[in-house]
Amino acid sequence: MSMKKIVSDRVRRGTLRLLVLSSLAEKPMYLYAVSYTHLLVGSEMCIRDRTKAEGFYRPSTGSIYPVLRSLARDGYIIIQERDGKKIYSLTDKGVKKVEEIKIEIESLFTRDPLKRRVIDLLFNIGLTVHINRKKIDDKVLNQLITDLEKCMALVEEAIKSKGEKTVTQV
Repeated sequence: MSMKKIVSDRVRRGTLRLLVLSSLAEKPMYLYAVSYTHLLVGSEMCIRDRTKAEGFYRPSTGSIYPVLRSLARDGYIIIQERDGKKIYSLTDKGVKKVEEIKIEIESLFTRDPLKRRVIDLLFNIGLTVHINRKKIDDKVLNQLITDLEKCMALVEEAIKSKGEKTVTQV
């Protein structure tokens, strides 16, 4: 399996976990209802409509179910039987996680112009690569990887120069 596929799958699972947790913050739900609920970030579209409209990912109930099991295993949700169907609801740990997610989302949309510029540049890099993915060959991808790894090293170096420990997530 390629690194690109692994990263893509991780991003999708992480995003889907976020969407499912956000949906369950509204109220306990059945599996089918989870995929058709509104997001906490104020969207008027459900998970399936939002991801389809943005063109990135179209989760099915079959892909949401393993996420629910994982969230239950991690202690974020509980699964109960009601009328012969499973209903999913947040635990206290899940509620806390949703609050953490809200804070992270708010920090992404900071009003600080310097932080906003950094976030915008990073987002635009990812979006540009995504939009042009069919035009980019392996040679260009390898060059992008090399350049981005150098950039990451510079970011880590800048943070360390301030006496801070860098935290990375892959």
